[in-house]
Amino acid sequence: MKTSLPRLGRPLLAGLLAAAAALPAAAGDLIEIGGSASRYSAGLPDGGSAHLRGSWAFGTGTVVNAELLGERKFDARGGVASAGVTRTIDEDWFASAALAGGWGGPNWNRTRVDAAVSRKWGAERRWITTLGGYHARFDAGRSDSGLKISANYYANHFAVFELGATLNRSRPGNVGSTMPWLAVTLGAPGVQTLALRVSHGREAWLVLGDTAQPVDFASTTVGADWRWWIAPDWGVVLRAESYRNPSYRRTTLGGGVFVQM
Repeated sequence: MKTSLPRLGRPLLAGLLAAAAALPAAAGDLIEIGGSASRYSAGLPDGGSAHLRGSWAFGTGTVVNAELLGERKFDARGGVASAGVTRTIDEDWFASAALAGGWGGPNWNRTRVDAAVSRKWGAERRWITTLGGYHARFDAGRSDSGLKISANYYANHFAVFELGATLNRSRPGNVGSTMPWLAVTLGAPGVQTLALRVSHGREAWLVLGDTAQPVDFASTTVGADWRWWIAPDWGVVLRAESYRNPSYRRTTLGGGVFVQM
């Protein structure tokens, strides 16, 4: 990994991971605008971000999503623009793909491609398994490639559980790393939802601006995302995340406003 916002599934890079394990979005379009502020330990400068993302559903079983993300971290500015599509194949299968491009230096990928296929299981189709892959290129000839595997269980109308892992290979050096995660989403869309997520594993690369690059280190991330529909067609979202590795800690608070159409 190369950034303080590891590419193994940070909430603010959701647009990049549009092809990851996810049930096709419910009918209806959604636009969200928001931002965040981050505080770092180890004498590192504070950071921040702003995002604009949207999701558009079509009657043919296709959902298109896009995101524009701008960030400030390690005294550098950059960002990522991404677009993805999720397509329902039949009552059991759906697939997704996404493309992304970034700018601003070694902390942001120059290009990224994601693809995944998912299957529903059981008479009530409460289980969903997903297998995906990705490839990202960065400055100075660096790249990441890997697989993402996950399983979702829809326990009832109130709780969804997810268990998954990302198996990554970073180059140069051909360094492997694995990042498992566990997540649960509680609540009812259209009223309010609370998503909790924890990941703990290994990362391969970490760039602090233009400084040294530690290889193969452990990190832990704990995050929460609360979404509240103030009215049927709009609401607010609040996010909090804590990240730590042997070099530093980062605490992030953010939020936004969304409109459903």
